[in-house]
Amino acid sequence: MNRTSLKTAVAIFALAALMGCAEGTTVVTGVARAAISVEQVQLYTQPPEGSYQVIALVNASSGNGWTDQQSIDYAIEELKNQAAAVGANGVVLGQPSSKTGGFIMIDYALIPYDEQTVSGTAIHVPSQ
Repeated sequence: MNRTSLKTAVAIFALAALMGCAEGTTVVTGVARAAISVEQVQLYTQPPEGSYQVIALVNASSGNGWTDQQSIDYAIEELKNQAAAVGANGVVLGQPSSKTGGFIMIDYALIPYDEQTVSGTAIHVPSQ
């Protein structure tokens, strides 16, 4: 491996380590419930039929993926973590988006990297 390739590899791994998996925010707009297990949180692309309670607005972003899809997956996992923390058993997903997350320097050149952002509405759907 030549010196430039080694520098590039080290820079990429350092960037991945600094970025973490995902980060996000929660804005409680309803009544929070007791926290539940993240495995109990269901994803919805549109609101479920029938009654449900809106608990919070959730937002997450991640640039820690080898592909945009992996970054979106990390961000969605963070949405589920946020929803579970306020007792929501569902998240109605919004449209994902992308933004420049920062820059990494490789051989004296600043290279931008993208963060994938997802948002949603944390809800509680009563048991059937």
